[in-house]
Amino acid sequence: MTSLLILIACVFLSTAHAEPASERYGDEYQTCRDGSTHDIVVCLSALYKKWDGRLNAAYQKLLKQQEDAKSREALIRAQRAWLKYRDDNCDWYETGEGTIRRLWGSECMRSMTAARALELEEAGETR
Repeated sequence: MTSLLILIACVFLSTAHAEPASERYGDEYQTCRDGSTHDIVVCLSALYKKWDGRLNAAYQKLLKQQEDAKSREALIRAQRAWLKYRDDNCDWYETGEGTIRRLWGSECMRSMTAARALELEEAGETR
């Protein structure tokens, strides 16, 4: 009985944290899914550029809201570290064989940039 409860708990916990592909590749991604690999990468790149513009605008706004040099420097360091992480992480997705890697790398750039843009926009609204 105890082993059955442990098994059920493990299954529940593993599925509770699993992110279905439909959530990972949401509605915005779905607008790009038709066409060749090249077409999809071009579409994802256009979406990335849109999010990158939002990210830069939110960052600049938040930077101006910092009241002291310490907060400003902390935000600059955090953003630089985040950019390095995003770029290294998405480069990793593109390593290896196969055209699917180009899709993974492009989607990584789009989704990570969108998430950071939303994070900074929200932070700017709460200040």
